Amino acid sequence: MLSQSAQLGRQKAVRPPTYRLENEYNPEAMPQYFQISVSIIEGRKFAWTNPHSSNSYVILIFGKKKHRTSIRRHMIEPYYNESFILDMYSTIQVLQRTNLWLAVMELRCCAAPRILGETTIDLGLIWSQPNHQVIHKWAQLYLPRDPSLGPVGFLKLNISIAFRGEIQVMSTVMKNEKLEENLLLPSGLEQQCANYQITIYEAFGLPCGTQSQGERRFGKPPSTFVKVTFCGLVAKTAIQHKTCNPVYSEHLSIVEMFPNMNRLIRIEVCSADGCFNKILASTHLKLENISHDGENGFLPTFGPSLLHMYGSSNSGIIGPAGEEGPYHRGCLLVALNTVVPYYQQIIRSVNVEPANPIQHENLWQIHEFCLFCPILEVSMLDRRVTGKYCGVAVTLGEIPASSSGDEEFLTMLKETRIRKLHYTGCLNVNKTPPYGYLDFCNSFPVLQLATRLPDFRFRIYKNNMLLAIVQDLDVAVKNIERKLQSYNYESPNELSDELNTARNEAACNILNFLNSTQNSRSSESLLQQCNTKLDQKQLALQIEEVVSNLQLNSSVSMQCVTSRCSKINKDSPSVTRKSVKFVLLETRLITESLCKLICDVQLHGWPDIVVWFLNEGSRVAYAKLSVENVIYSVIPEQRGKYCGRIQTLQMKPLKCPSHVNSTHCSCIAGKVEVIMWLGSYRQRPVFDTYIPAGYKVKIKDYDMCLKSSAMMVECRAFVYKAKLLSSALGANPANTFLRVNILTAAKETRTKKNTLTPMWNQVLKVHKMIFMSPERLTSCPPTATIEVNNVDPAGKVEVVGRFDIQCIVDDRQDYEFAPRLQWCGLHKGIEYVGQVFMSVQLVQIPERLMKTTAYSSIDESITTGVKDLDLTDKIESIPLNLIPVSTSYKVDVYWWGLRDVNITRKPCVILEIDDMTLKSDVIVDKRANCNFPNGRVSQTFEAPMHEAYSPLLKIRLYDSSTFGRTLYLGTNVVKNLNKYIVDWLPKNERDASLHRASIMSSDFVQVNQSLVLKRISQLRNDSCQNDNKLLSSVDCISDWQTRHSAWNCTCCRGEPDEEEYTLLPLMSSNNKTYLTKSSSSEQKDWWTRYLYSQELQIYDSELELQPQFSKFRDWCTTLKLYNGKKSGIREKDEQMYCGLLKAGLAIYRWPPPDNTDAVSLSGVDLKKGYFDDHPNNDPAKFLVRIYIVRAMNLKTKELTGKSDPYTVVSCGKKHFGDRSNYIPNTLNPVFGKMYELRCNLPEDYLVTVSLYDYEAIPPDELIGFTTIDLEDRIYSRHRARVGLASKFRLSEPFKWRDSVKPSKILEELCVKNHIPPPVFPDASTVLVNGVKYVDNSQQDRSYVSSIEQRENLCLSILHQWHTIPICGYHLVPDHVETRVLYKEDKPGVCQGTLHMWVDIFPLDCETSIPPAVDITPRSVEEFELRLTILTLRDVDVCNCPDNLELYSKVS
Repeated sequence: MLSQSAQLGRQKAVRPPTYRLENEYNPEAMPQYFQISVSIIEGRKFAWTNPHSSNSYVILIFGKKKHRTSIRRHMIEPYYNESFILDMYSTIQVLQRTNLWLAVMELRCCAAPRILGETTIDLGLIWSQPNHQVIHKWAQLYLPRDPSLGPVGFLKLNISIAFRGEIQVMSTVMKNEKLEENLLLPSGLEQQCANYQITIYEAFGLPCGTQSQGERRFGKPPSTFVKVTFCGLVAKTAIQHKTCNPVYSEHLSIVEMFPNMNRLIRIEVCSADGCFNKILASTHLKLENISHDGENGFLPTFGPSLLHMYGSSNSGIIGPAGEEGPYHRGCLLVALNTVVPYYQQIIRSVNVEPANPIQHENLWQIHEFCLFCPILEVSMLDRRVTGKYCGVAVTLGEIPASSSGDEEFLTMLKETRIRKLHYTGCLNVNKTPPYGYLDFCNSFPVLQLATRLPDFRFRIYKNNMLLAIVQDLDVAVKNIERKLQSYNYESPNELSDELNTARNEAACNILNFLNSTQNSRSSESLLQQCNTKLDQKQLALQIEEVVSNLQLNSSVSMQCVTSRCSKINKDSPSVTRKSVKFVLLETRLITESLCKLICDVQLHGWPDIVVWFLNEGSRVAYAKLSVENVIYSVIPEQRGKYCGRIQTLQMKPLKCPSHVNSTHCSCIAGKVEVIMWLGSYRQRPVFDTYIPAGYKVKIKDYDMCLKSSAMMVECRAFVYKAKLLSSALGANPANTFLRVNILTAAKETRTKKNTLTPMWNQVLKVHKMIFMSPERLTSCPPTATIEVNNVDPAGKVEVVGRFDIQCIVDDRQDYEFAPRLQWCGLHKGIEYVGQVFMSVQLVQIPERLMKTTAYSSIDESITTGVKDLDLTDKIESIPLNLIPVSTSYKVDVYWWGLRDVNITRKPCVILEIDDMTLKSDVIVDKRANCNFPNGRVSQTFEAPMHEAYSPLLKIRLYDSSTFGRTLYLGTNVVKNLNKYIVDWLPKNERDASLHRASIMSSDFVQVNQSLVLKRISQLRNDSCQNDNKLLSSVDCISDWQTRHSAWNCTCCRGEPDEEEYTLLPLMSSNNKTYLTKSSSSEQKDWWTRYLYSQELQIYDSELELQPQFSKFRDWCTTLKLYNGKKSGIREKDEQMYCGLLKAGLAIYRWPPPDNTDAVSLSGVDLKKGYFDDHPNNDPAKFLVRIYIVRAMNLKTKELTGKSDPYTVVSCGKKHFGDRSNYIPNTLNPVFGKMYELRCNLPEDYLVTVSLYDYEAIPPDELIGFTTIDLEDRIYSRHRARVGLASKFRLSEPFKWRDSVKPSKILEELCVKNHIPPPVFPDASTVLVNGVKYVDNSQQDRSYVSSIEQRENLCLSILHQWHTIPICGYHLVPDHVETRVLYKEDKPGVCQGTLHMWVDIFPLDCETSIPPAVDITPRSVEEFELRLTILTLRDVDVCNCPDNLELYSKVS
């Protein structure tokens, strides 16, 4: 190891590169150049000594460098907004151990500056965050000299770490700026001083030799000490000399804050031999894995238990982000205890004290275990790694134990070590270009391993039961999601039944877990085994959380749990895709809550199983497996998911020959198909039951192997096409081909050049004679590994990505039974790089077909393949029945604008459908106008529109910069394009269909095709229509009867509701029938119309939710943009939300046949585009009137059960409230208020109506709010600006309140739908679309003038506009809508309802705006009731005494 001066000298001599320096063999040991960006934005809640001056600045110390901000004077909450760039040249491991120290300094008069507060930020925490950065996070400040004060302030920071020269990816800034919810601390709690007591007892099995080559039998035992690092503080034990099993027994105390931003406690065993303290082994403890911050949580605690140490190389250093290598470096017996609060020592102090030794017998019992591992296939060998001779070995970390025990086990242990039964030995690697494979010649070796380990199975069993529940639910959810996406189901009821079954099985397994932990016998033995505090806390937490999350307890029955887990009703006939998706989301939430209860595999105390490739005895590749996946138990729920099952392992090379200087290598050295079984030595006979059917076990001495019969199979890979991301290829041109690896053979497609969507359209066939039983082929078919490769100009082949696909086994030979093609995700490591459209079929060739084919010998066929009669390698296309039919389409896009996008300056949007790309213009000044200029664009493409094969529509938001640079910000993915497909008609057919098409309504009588007469208007005293019932006529009732019935309805039903005091209609509470007689004269106020629903439509929900209005999305659609993949979970999606996109999308078949003019249903010539006649998105001004009638069923937290509500209306930066005129003590307030405001679109597109509960001492509590999109109502074809009244009147009180008359509206509709404009021969006649409409009501003198008669005739046509064929649609009538109130902290929970409506008038036109409607509530009037009783009749006084005194009581 070089000294620090030598490193500095080398750094000066070499020119600093601007690219990432990487080393595949040991990337953490390679120094690299980093840039750390720290932005100090603002401070809040400082504990000032002198708040009147409030002068401050911030100090930043990084290593030996000190930085400071400028002084902020007279700012109680200072705004700094300064950035610092810190350069660092070190390894990733050193970077993760480095800290930043920040302090806020307060200037004082005639005195030195005082520290207001300080904090330490661990760069390891920043490195573990997405994109190695945190944005707009609050760091909590504290005072080390007095930690009992708690937090003394907060600093808002941006911190990012990047390799020098790399472009930083911008993260989304959350809109929620609540300080407490956006802390940099992991748990968001207040910090307290804590003592982290780490006890190091002893170590086992440390490597010998000063060079630590990993061979324990060579070299001398080392002299070692243990170093613990936490928050930049280091504590060391004493040195133990010349032993591989040193006993330390020391307490290392570190006093720091809790909770802490540093989440990792690093423990290293260092050698004291020589001049340098070389690291022999290392491990770590993650605080989030040994603590819980919930209501039933606990402080960080651990052990005493074992921590096994691994290294990615012989140095024993852990890998990036805590990832460990394959080399086992021994284990440590460690304990951790956290004391909070702790004030005995000053903060950031370290103390080392001796500890009492511990007896192993009190912690665990040594048990005898054996491992069996049959090797069924070794293929895809990279001969550059494995060489000409390769072998497979399996290892398991050892712990020194006494040699006493069962004699049979000791004999097996001795034989396995002497005979090396854990190793196949070096075998010849057969060539099948480009890979190799091992030929076992129908003798599949069974590797064996015997070892003695502490019996920690109880931890693994407990974890496996929860893990099985989570995995079963996860598999069921993914299977149903796949069926939903591909429409591979007959009806939604099928999916609901499948989901119900999965949830019921999960409920049964949860009950089994509770029974096994809460049963008296099991609980007693389990508590004896849970001998550490962490085990006991985790067990109690798991039980409590399972019961609370699923609402279970020890006394509930199985049926109760099942009913709670089953949310879908099987017998319900209204099961839809949407309901299935809703329950899928609930199931996913249950799965995530259970997944949090699974303990970290590092904490169970057992080493990992490692499968090795050995090249002539040297380890060259590996694959690690956790023992919990292959452990055996007599209880099925406690077994590992791969115990005794066939699994495929991809071997990772220790040193990749193709990527020597890359840490992101995803190459594999080979593929191994194994069966693993780990269990107690006494249970070893059970392994025979896990051997696949059709295989036989051959045992000679201790050597074991499996044998099977031979069969001929044909593998068919139907490869159609792929979609690759441009980032996956980098700067190389796209020259790609696909390779199928299966059954030790490989087949490749043709190379497609210069395209990111290669279409191969090939059937790749592999004929192979294999040793495999038919039972195993059917139950567990082989897995095919698919690779997509790219060829660079130099001819070098680079892997773009790979994935595994399960073969579909079918005995039918015809292509019509081939599996349907499906999209498979392509990954390079963990990075998604594209998808491939293909399927794989495996067919067993029967003997009758084999007789017609000439084959070589079995040995030769394995090497060279089968010799068919036709040896030509022809390119075979995929059968037509498998290929989805593609059709040519045209997509028209009207880029309207962006809303709520605050993280970009010059945004642009790109739409992608396969290869087709449409880009919007850049919004140059988003603050002035957030709408796109020149928004109409069109382009054609070809794609299948079947639900199973429909391409994805991706919309990406970018921030444009100079020189063509762009920065990705957000996306929205539409999985089903059919929602945007529209129909068109030939122009001549549309004209013929609309020729003389008349309005169909009960208000008109059609005399002939070209003449329609309006019926004589009904009398004004006809019965009124209620919200839900038609009121019976009361004309025949006399005045006395009317008063008598009104009296009965009012006095006999009890006290009226509170709102009826104000509204004053007389009605029955039973049937809600209004008994006031309708007068022949006009009603005098708006409330009468509202109460009786006369000439007024009252909707029971939001106006946009009415089905006839299509959510007002006919003119454009609103898409939410997310900075990442949408999860469906509201909390996570809100964090990724970055804005809205408003755009019109229309997809239709194109081109039309020759000599055909294609037009839309509204008559637009599609050659000009579907949105040619849509309004322009230029800024516009409108007058908005919000009428708030009343609220109902409000929710309140007041103890009295009442609230004092008042209304607040917000639009952009305008806020209108009426706090002083609150309505006291009511949950059903009647407001009767109108708010008038001016709005400028597009910035003021959203109106928010909020209800607050008045408090004498502010702040007032929000009851709920509702939002209305004004743009949707203004530009919708349903004309939702002002509702159409039932009649046109020129006089008060119900004067026509729209700025446009019905005749003008009718003319606009005709022009918009390409119909000839209306013609008015006289006041009672109008000619529309060649049909004459005549008002045949000359005898009705209700019209004041001929204008009223003409306008009412036009209004009658408008009300029935939806009856016109092809281009008809509903227009919004005069209405009152019911809007639901919500709160942000309770999404989806109704907080009450609101009766209201909105009128919108343009200010840019010359039309006059009529006066507003007066909806002031009626004033309360007092009445005196006088009752005279004249006589009593039919009173039975027979049984009463003679001196009876009667009286009457009225109540």
